[in-house]
Amino acid sequence: MKEEIIKIKSEVKFDTRKLNELEKILADMGLNEDSLLVALLYIAIKSEQKSIDEISTIYSENVINTINILIKLDKINYSQQSVEAENIRKMFFAITKDIRTIMLKIAFVVTELRFIDEVEDEKKIELANSIFALFAPLSARLGLSAFKTELENGAFKILDPKKYDEIQNEVDSRFHKRQPIVERLKTLVNNCMKDLGITGRVYGRKKHIYSIYKKLADHPLDNIYDLIAVRAIVKTIPECYALLGRLHTVVEPMQNRFKDYIAIPKPNGYQSLHTTVIFEGFPVEIQIRTEEMHKYAEYGVAAHWLYKEKRSKQDSLDIRLAWLRQMMENENVSIDELAKSLSQDIYNNEIFVQTPKGKVIYLPSGSTPIDFAYAIHSEVGNKCVGAKINGKMSTVNSPLNNGDVVEIITNPNSKGPSRDWLKICKTSEARSKINSFFKKNMKEETIKLGKSLLENAIKEKGYSVAKLLAKAYLDEILEYYNMTEIDELYTNIGTNAISAKYIANKLASSYQKQIKQEENTDIQATKISLSTPTDKQIQLKGLNNILIKFAGCCKPMYGDSIVGFVSAGRGVIIHRSICPNLSYFDSNRIIDAYWKPQEEKTKSTKKQKKIKNTAN
Repeated sequence: MKEEIIKIKSEVKFDTRKLNELEKILADMGLNEDSLLVALLYIAIKSEQKSIDEISTIYSENVINTINILIKLDKINYSQQSVEAENIRKMFFAITKDIRTIMLKIAFVVTELRFIDEVEDEKKIELANSIFALFAPLSARLGLSAFKTELENGAFKILDPKKYDEIQNEVDSRFHKRQPIVERLKTLVNNCMKDLGITGRVYGRKKHIYSIYKKLADHPLDNIYDLIAVRAIVKTIPECYALLGRLHTVVEPMQNRFKDYIAIPKPNGYQSLHTTVIFEGFPVEIQIRTEEMHKYAEYGVAAHWLYKEKRSKQDSLDIRLAWLRQMMENENVSIDELAKSLSQDIYNNEIFVQTPKGKVIYLPSGSTPIDFAYAIHSEVGNKCVGAKINGKMSTVNSPLNNGDVVEIITNPNSKGPSRDWLKICKTSEARSKINSFFKKNMKEETIKLGKSLLENAIKEKGYSVAKLLAKAYLDEILEYYNMTEIDELYTNIGTNAISAKYIANKLASSYQKQIKQEENTDIQATKISLSTPTDKQIQLKGLNNILIKFAGCCKPMYGDSIVGFVSAGRGVIIHRSICPNLSYFDSNRIIDAYWKPQEEKTKSTKKQKKIKNTAN
């Protein structure tokens, strides 16, 4: 592999500065030489120094596929921080196939951001929009905190440089003033660790600019308590809790400012203890975590991933990508919903809520029992009629708080969610599942309507529904319209895309064609030559001197068992007694009919001839 990398570097001209930066980022992400090879080939193709055709005969199918995905991702259009859903889907599917593809793409975006001064202004805006719309949320989802922070700050500085500088100056000023306090707090934490026999490291950190900007919408700068934090890195989880307990005995902790992300990790796998203490009159956040947790907090899935060529069972990577599978489960999700679902829930302040059995569900702040119900399962949400919050009955629109225990009350006879729920719920997952419910129900109603319209059209033509909707005739219709199932046909009829009368005509035509084929078969089999019947051959029970016609649908012939139908203004229509259309006629207007015997026909003919001769 090293030989291949050296060879490509010798054949292709690269910007050495950017390439060195890219290699450093890939190393930080834990990506191996295979990924560097793909990156080099991708750059070569993008700069038109090599072509896909040229390398296809040299490198593996996996390498070529990854390069093709990267090329497709370059074609995503960004406008006002939104992206095309179909291309988001392509990216998501790329993640499920090989997550390194997305890691590579993020590495290229970070590299471009580090050399942003060399980019044209128009492309700077496009890059910033793509970061906020896609790459920063993706980095957050994957737990790549270090890169997420860099991407957000860089994009924010491009889009609003004045506000960025203003916040940075305020934070730097406060940090400079509180630097001595931070140093004394670091010394205190170190002394507590020594008292407990814990070895590790302690350092101070400033909250990043864009994160502060988001919090300023709800809080003044002085009320952002994690503006400055002290972070302690120890070896084991017991040491984390021991240090926390020790610190709470020597400094005053603030109420409701403790979060245990070790016992209950964030959905992206983040773990740490967070507590805010009052030290020398100032609120300061202290974070305590192990070295492994710190690595994961900075580099997410790259920290301990398990790039196995063949993964036969579920591992930590599969669990951390559960959010992705949930997004892709719903095929009815719209463009906007897909884009929002990626970023919205990540950027909202999170709360954790528990089921009565202790299962933890993470939700955005302000979520309701509706969001909770759909987070458990679609059917739980669809059948939800109420909720108990901490053992007390509550309405489905009650806001949930951190640590609430929620029990969803369901009713199997519930007709489903209300459309008003779409205004109440906070998560994109709940909205998506509610919309999916209504789309499915509307589809079922449309199918029922289409079927009813077709059956009515068949009855109006005087045919049996059961006979015309025979599988053989329907298969012909489905093949004609290139459909795979009957529900597609009913849906099109129900939405007026196809005329019910037209389909009824086609079915009747197939039915008549089948009858003719059967008649021809019977005639050939018996080799009986039958003459066209006349009204003189018919005798009607109780009626004389009335117009007689023969039905065209069943074409009765001499010798067939027949009946007569007294029509309005057309006389009596003779049908075969087995004609399927008789079932649609008024039974009170059906009368008995018979064929006159052949000899009677002969006597009648001779009598007519005699009268004629006498007249002459």
